[in-house]
Amino acid sequence: MRRNRFFAIVAVALAAVFVCACGGVTPGKADYEITLNDGLPYVLTVGETVDFTQYFTVTDKNGNRVVVTADMLDLSGADTSVPGLFWVTLSIGGVSKTAAFTVVAAGDSSSTGGSAPSGPTGGDEPTAGNFAEVAARYADMSKWNFKVDYTEIYEGETYDDHYEYYGYNALNTYLADDGNYYTDYISYDPDEGYVYYADNGDGTYSAYDEYSDEFADLMAYSRIIDLTVLGEYSFTLQNGKYIATAPSAAGNALLGEYDGVWQKLEITVADGVITGIFAEMDDGYVQQYELYGYGTVAFTLPSSGQGTNPDPEPTGKMGKQVYDPATFDGSTIAQKTQQLGYATGLPEQGSVRALVIPVQFEGDTVTSTQLANLNAAFNGNSGETGWESVKSYYYKASYGKLELSFDIQPLYKAQNSAAYYENYSKRTSAGEVYGDEALLLEALSYYEKTLDLSVYDTDGDTFIDAVYLIYSAPVDYDAADFYWAYTTWYLGDNAYDGTTPYYYLFAGFDFMDEGTPRDTATGTSIAGLSVNASTYIHETGHLLGLDDYYDYDTERGSGDGLGGADMMDATVGDQNVYSKTMLGWLEPTVVNQTETVTIKSSQAEASALLIPLDFNNSYFCEYLMIDLYSAEGVNALHAGAADSILYGGAAYGVRIYHVCGYAKNPFDNDYGSLTDNNNSDTADALIRLVEADGDRRFSRTDGWAARSDLWQRGSTLRGVFPSYSRSDGKLINFDVEIVSVSSSSATITVTFD
Repeated sequence: MRRNRFFAIVAVALAAVFVCACGGVTPGKADYEITLNDGLPYVLTVGETVDFTQYFTVTDKNGNRVVVTADMLDLSGADTSVPGLFWVTLSIGGVSKTAAFTVVAAGDSSSTGGSAPSGPTGGDEPTAGNFAEVAARYADMSKWNFKVDYTEIYEGETYDDHYEYYGYNALNTYLADDGNYYTDYISYDPDEGYVYYADNGDGTYSAYDEYSDEFADLMAYSRIIDLTVLGEYSFTLQNGKYIATAPSAAGNALLGEYDGVWQKLEITVADGVITGIFAEMDDGYVQQYELYGYGTVAFTLPSSGQGTNPDPEPTGKMGKQVYDPATFDGSTIAQKTQQLGYATGLPEQGSVRALVIPVQFEGDTVTSTQLANLNAAFNGNSGETGWESVKSYYYKASYGKLELSFDIQPLYKAQNSAAYYENYSKRTSAGEVYGDEALLLEALSYYEKTLDLSVYDTDGDTFIDAVYLIYSAPVDYDAADFYWAYTTWYLGDNAYDGTTPYYYLFAGFDFMDEGTPRDTATGTSIAGLSVNASTYIHETGHLLGLDDYYDYDTERGSGDGLGGADMMDATVGDQNVYSKTMLGWLEPTVVNQTETVTIKSSQAEASALLIPLDFNNSYFCEYLMIDLYSAEGVNALHAGAADSILYGGAAYGVRIYHVCGYAKNPFDNDYGSLTDNNNSDTADALIRLVEADGDRRFSRTDGWAARSDLWQRGSTLRGVFPSYSRSDGKLINFDVEIVSVSSSSATITVTFD
C-alpha cells in the first residue's frame, strides 16, 4: 500500500459525532523535544556559509537544554551553491524535526524594496504585478502540458512521486511498497466525469469511475494539483517568490485539505511559467512540487482490463459454515481490545461509577435548573425526564447487566472564555493539544484536590474509564465543529491520583433541551419529553466501544446502513442486537442447520438469531443477525414521535441485519474502528439492515428506515432477494421464512439447501 497522509474528515450531523479511535495505549512522554528557532534567516544567499545547528533547540523530558551538534543533522540535501530549496533534519532519540531553507541569488530582494530578482533561467522576471498573467496561463486545464516531480517530507521521512499533465488527463508513476514501479492514469471528461485507471502490474488496468469506492481510495493517495483556481487567491512577491497571503485557503484549493492547516504556500515563476511550489503545514508537513518539461508531454490512456463492480454477481454458492460451541470465541469489544493490548473505556457490565464535570466558561451562566436537569439526564428516572436517563437507558438496554451511576461534580468554573478554548492550540512532545484537552486537564487538576480520581478506574488498568465534560457554551448546530458533541481521547501522560485520563466526552448543556418545550434551536418537539438525554446516551455508546452507524462521508463507502433507526445512527431508540452482542449483553442462538426457532422481542429479552455467512467461530466475522423489533421499552418514545424514523412508527416486525465485523487489521482506518469495516468509507458496511421491501440503501424512502423494511409473516429472504449473497459474491445456501410475528414473539424457519 502506498503512503498517505489522511484527508480532513467532516462529520455529518445526523447524530453526535464520534471523533475517537476506539482503543490505543497512551504513549509515554518523548525523551526529547525539538523546536525551530525563530528570528533566524531561512532565506539564504548563494554561496553563504551557514551553521545549521543554530536553527534547532533541543530539550530533554526534564526540560534541560541539550547541545546541538553537527552529527545530529542530516545535511545531505544542504546546498547553498545554487538557488533552490533544501531541507535539514535533526534527529535525536527517535524524534525528528525538519527545517526548510530557500537559497536565492545575491541581490534578490523582497517586494518591500530593491530591484526585482532574476528568474533561474532568465526571461520574464517575477514582478509584483504579473502574477495574474501567470495564473491566467493555467485557468484552462485543456491546455496543460507539463511534468511534476513531487516530494513530501514529514517527521524526517521523504516520499517522492512523478506526475505528467496532458490536457484534462494525468499520469502518476510511483514506487509501491512491493518495490516495483507502477503508472496510474486519471482522465477527465467535462460531460462524463473522472475515471481512474489503476495499474494492475501485469499490463492491464482497472478502471474506476468517480462514484466508486475504489476511486475515492486511490485519489486519496494522489497529489493532483489544481492550478485553475490560482487567480482566485492573493499572492505577494517576496524574495523572488510569490507568497500566498491566505495560505490555508489557497493551499486547500490548490493542493487539497489534510489533517492540519497550511501555514505557508510559495510559488516560483520563471519565463512566465510556474517552476516550483512549496507548501508547509503547522505540524511541519511539507509538500514540494517541481514543474518542468512544458510542451513535451504526450500519452494515450490505457484500456481497462477490468472495471468496478460494487455489487458483484454471484460466483457460486457459499459452503457449510462450522460452528463449534466448545471452542467458540465469544470475545466482546472490550475483551478483544484488551487482548490486542489497547486501553478500553467504560466497562460493559457490572456496577460502574462515572465522572461528570459540568463546566461554566468565563462570562457564561449555568443555572440551578440546568444543573438539576443534568442530574436527571444522567441519574434520573422516566418521571423526571419523560423518557430515560443515561443510567436507566443502559440498565434496560443491557437487560440489567450494566448499572451506571454518575458522580456529577460541583460546577467547575473554567479559567477562560469559550472562545479561548475553541481557538486554543499548543504543540507538545505528545502532539498537538487543543482546547477540549486543555480544559480536561485543567478540570482534573482542580478536582484532584478534593476527589480520589482513582475510583473511576473500574478495571484497574491505570486509565480513568471516562470523563464527561458538559459545557455551558451554545451548541453550534450549523458548523457541527468544536462546540458540538463528540467522544475522543487524551494521548498525553498527565496522571491524577495515579490514573491517566483517556476516553472523554465533550458535549453541551443545550442537548438536554432538544425536543422539549425549551427547544429553540432545532424546532423539534416530542410529546412528553422534559429532559433529553439521547445525545449523552449516544456518546456513552462510544465510551463503551461502539461505532457510529451513520455515514460520515456519503461520497465513499457502501452507502448502506440502518436508515437512522438506531441509537448509534440517528440517536433514537434502543441499541441493536449486534451492538448488544458485542457488549456481552446478549448471546444469540447460532443457526447452522435447518430448524424453526421462536424468538422474543429484543426490547424485552436477550433474544436473537445468528446465521453464519463467512464464519471464524467468533463474533468478528460475517453473518446475519435476526431479531424482533417492537415499539416498546426504550423504543416507545421515538417510535411514537411525529414523522418517526423508527420504521415510521411501526408497532413491530422482524429485522435482519447483515454484519461484516472482521477485525483482521484492528484500528487500521480513518475512523478508529476496531473492525476492518465501518459504515462510512469501506466497500462493505460494518452493519446494514436487509430491507424487507427489496430496496437497497433506503433509496425509495429518502435514506430513512420505513415500515416496509421490517419483515412480516409469510415473507422469505429469497422471495425478496433471489440471489442474496455474502460480501464476496457467494450465494447463500439457506432461506429464511417468517412463519409468524407479533409484538412479543416471532417464529422463524431457517432452511439450508
